[in-house]
Amino acid sequence: MDAFFGDIGHLVDNPAAVGGFLAAAAVGIASSFHCFLMCGPLACAGLAGMTRKARPIVAYHLGRTGGYAIVGAFLGAVGGGISSALPISLQRFFPWVMAAALVLSAFDLGKKLPAIPGLGRLVARIGRLSAGADPVVRSASIGALTPLLPCGLLYGIYAAALASGAWHTGLLVMLGFALGSGPALLLAQGPMGLLSRLPRPVAVGIRRGLPLVAAAGLVYRAIFISPETPSCH
Repeated sequence: MDAFFGDIGHLVDNPAAVGGFLAAAAVGIASSFHCFLMCGPLACAGLAGMTRKARPIVAYHLGRTGGYAIVGAFLGAVGGGISSALPISLQRFFPWVMAAALVLSAFDLGKKLPAIPGLGRLVARIGRLSAGADPVVRSASIGALTPLLPCGLLYGIYAAALASGAWHTGLLVMLGFALGSGPALLLAQGPMGLLSRLPRPVAVGIRRGLPLVAAAGLVYRAIFISPETPSCH
């Protein structure tokens, strides 16, 4: 238990972990339009026929955020195990993997990556099992399954969580992505399609500019700020 709280405490003083969280959140924000179109209908699946939607909406987002956190912790722990068996740590590649994920997001290249075989069928089967459940339970289940959906856009973030090298940093990466992309799905569940009404130049600026700026910041830190260099940031 002391080790658990020790790992959590080190996050605040770890610039790489905080930078990974912010970069993943930038990917989530930049991917909002993609998530709005692809996952928006799924986010609304548990709301059919509901007049009071607050509880299932909250349940969906809690399930989704928790699902991403669990996946991130698992990938980070696996990455830590791989690092311990290698002569070099995977954490050395973490900023570069995250920067690559940001570039993939900026130019929508993640859509061209193949889906993990069989994953879509597994999610669909579990979704059918929860079809008759209470709307709150069903919404929470749908949210928790969201990280398992076949989506090329997520794979770069998964690789970054793996390269983070520890369960707590992997959790932080995936949590950043979940929080960054969450508002778009919240808008999809509401009565106003605000994202679809943004002027195209603004939309393009957000989708391309934000992740590229974040990627440049990570590359700058990786090149010019060594791990041995003291930093107050």
